[in-house]
Amino acid sequence: MGKTEERIARWIVETSLETIPPDAVRVVEEAIFDQIGVTLAGAAQPVGKIILDYGREAGGTPEASVIGGGYKTSPALAALINGTCGHALDYDDVGGWGHPTTVLLPTTLAIGEKIGASGRDIIEAYIIGFEVGYALNRSSRYNQMVRGFHSTAVFGGMAAAAAASKLLRLNPQQTMMALGIVASMGAGIVQNFGTMVKPLHAGLAARNGVMAAQLAQKGMVASSQFLESRAGWAHAYFGEDAYDTEAMVRGLGNPFHVQELIAYKKYPCCYGNHSMLDGLLSILKEHNIRYEDIAGVDVEQSYLSVVMLYDRPATGLEGKFSVRYNTALAIREGAPRIEHFTDEKVKDPALQEAMEKVHIHVRPKWAPTTGGLREPTAVTVRLKDGRTFSKAVPWEQIVATQQNPWGEEGLRGKFMFNASLSLPKERVAQAAQVWRHIGQVGDIRTALDLVRGDGR
Repeated sequence: MGKTEERIARWIVETSLETIPPDAVRVVEEAIFDQIGVTLAGAAQPVGKIILDYGREAGGTPEASVIGGGYKTSPALAALINGTCGHALDYDDVGGWGHPTTVLLPTTLAIGEKIGASGRDIIEAYIIGFEVGYALNRSSRYNQMVRGFHSTAVFGGMAAAAAASKLLRLNPQQTMMALGIVASMGAGIVQNFGTMVKPLHAGLAARNGVMAAQLAQKGMVASSQFLESRAGWAHAYFGEDAYDTEAMVRGLGNPFHVQELIAYKKYPCCYGNHSMLDGLLSILKEHNIRYEDIAGVDVEQSYLSVVMLYDRPATGLEGKFSVRYNTALAIREGAPRIEHFTDEKVKDPALQEAMEKVHIHVRPKWAPTTGGLREPTAVTVRLKDGRTFSKAVPWEQIVATQQNPWGEEGLRGKFMFNASLSLPKERVAQAAQVWRHIGQVGDIRTALDLVRGDGR
């Protein structure tokens, strides 16, 4: 039996909400609220409609709600669908190891509805899953742009299995088996960013976590050395000498990190754009700059930046991963919105013209300023009258991080708009009231009744 694996499993079993800081509970309650809105908006998108139709045709024992779908199905299938819809717009939060809430919330809701869990049970399991995923990530030198596997999928499956095991009250041996089972489930490739398959990565991670915990509960046995073995999960994904198994457990819950790391999104596009967008939009507002005044915009990017995948996007989804397109949007139309990321919009002649004003400057691998992907994105606006204005917003100061909060008005406004894409107006208000304080809900099924919708 692997010592690392056993220690992680015991931590999952022995940790309770009573030992978790109140700030962590507060932040996760916010994250859940935000994610429900994003999922309802995602259910109305093309990929959302595809995965909703898939679920209807597949059937399944009606034990878990499909948010915005108007039906129930099996817990594993509900997790797949809700996770995919939750990531459909790339409008869900980030932090720790990728996009945590679009994996952990579908996982915990699917299991939670089946067993009648409370809101506090959901929050507890979410936090435990998040911390396990973060411990695995921080103990490695994993970089998705180097290894090629989406970090949300790599760490999300393990985090989801931990959360599902906690909700099912598995014992340490069963929990270890759940983690061992999910270790054999695959991860999504980065090349599928900018397609409908990227959201599927989150859905698959959530489904895998549910399946693994349920199989372990029924007695399925996996290797107990899935982390320490050179033929195990860590070595396969991280590579030779790129991880530390002792570090995986050294800081678990000591301290908790979720309350520092979750960041919400103001814009429905890849988070790699957000430092640039905050800086650029601030310059335009502060100096009252119009599009007609601009001669050009210079944007710095790391050679590893995910938002350089599509220099000239051909689809709306590709546009979410194009720093050139998002820069053009900002100078031409202001802050990016959901309607800006359609196949028709990226072909708009006005935006095509605006993209010609954008100049990308790539920081090479060997440049002294290339220390990682989370460096501030420097942006410079050059005006036709010769003036220039520059700004570089640090990642921790992007609006809607824990260090620079968006505020209640921002979070609520985002929820109300997103939820309205799948729910009638009166139901949106009811859902907002309940989901904003989900920790007060005694049975999660009553809250899910408000957001299942009618599949319109």
